[in-house]
Amino acid sequence: MSNQPKLFTPGPVDLFDETLEALSRPVPYMMHPEWLAVQAETNRMLKQIFQTENDIFIATSPGSGALETGVASLFQAGDRVIAIRNGTFAERLIQLLSAYRCEVIPVEGAWGEAIDLDKVADTLKQNPAIDGIAVVGNETGTGVRNPIQELAEMAHAQGAPILVDAVSGMGGYDIPVDKWGLDVVATSSNKALEMAPGLGIISVNPRAWELVERKTPTANRGWYYNLITWREALQRPVFPFPTTPATTSIAGLHASLKRILEVETLAGHWARYAWAQRVLRTGLGAIGFGMLAGDDVASPTVSTVCLHPAMENIEELRDYLRDEHDALISTSGGPLQGKVARISHMGKAGTQGHLVPLLLAVEEFLRRRKGIAVPVGASLVGLDGEGRWY
Repeated sequence: MSNQPKLFTPGPVDLFDETLEALSRPVPYMMHPEWLAVQAETNRMLKQIFQTENDIFIATSPGSGALETGVASLFQAGDRVIAIRNGTFAERLIQLLSAYRCEVIPVEGAWGEAIDLDKVADTLKQNPAIDGIAVVGNETGTGVRNPIQELAEMAHAQGAPILVDAVSGMGGYDIPVDKWGLDVVATSSNKALEMAPGLGIISVNPRAWELVERKTPTANRGWYYNLITWREALQRPVFPFPTTPATTSIAGLHASLKRILEVETLAGHWARYAWAQRVLRTGLGAIGFGMLAGDDVASPTVSTVCLHPAMENIEELRDYLRDEHDALISTSGGPLQGKVARISHMGKAGTQGHLVPLLLAVEEFLRRRKGIAVPVGASLVGLDGEGRWY
């Protein structure tokens, strides 16, 4: 590509210089002591991000691969699993559960709203003998956070585990895995951890391990997407991987995590995302756009923007930003197709240097393509001096 566009997509995200520099180095050898030290430190830093003492594994896979590992290991054919169904990636999680022949009990929710906990409670009353709850914690299809702490409490009250898709949430806001007792949590490298695609990361707590071990004689897990395989490798004195790891990608993740934890601090990282969310939502609201999700459940990592009253479809805004400003945003599918834009504030998209030009470009679109007399800078009302991020 001759010009590298600015990415406001929900993944991949624009990377910071430290990460790009790490990715440009020669490929590390997987058994070299220096690289093994980097790998071990990466694992320790991931535990800080997850706020956990659990086992954590880094697989060469997308986030969906980490999720499949969790589903394949925690459940087996015939298990009855309550699945929260209120977005695109909730549908994918249900597909994964179905692929392993679980009996899925969906709890339906409106796209753009967090799941109604009363609905979950009613479903549990009707189905008290469950084998788990599965939920997408941060639904990038709708820009909504689901109440995973409360769902974990509900699962544990039934003696069942919770499996959390934290692919677009982990690192972007406070998800204390141990404090909330989250049994299996999966994420990926290319969202709020601000690295390139290619790494699936999974956390497993002692309650989950007991279930994994109990079901091992009857489960049909395969080999790679099998937590037992990964734990056996972790227990070796050296080389804690079952196969050749993606050494360059892990080195890139190491650089990104060091920047997050040592330069920003984890709390500062969350604060930057919250700041970017506010700037974007406030700014677009000031020039006539609505938001799909309410402030109380809005995702800190991606905002879902509704059609402006002057627009016919969201693709015209997407195409204008791409063609005139080399800025990429995403649309959505399902019942939201053509009706919303998904705009990330992860990676560099969560900085003033990216956000201000984007907001000004959206203003320009309204003036040039829709004939609306938007004052220049009207969308910058969220820059109120509380924080500047470069």
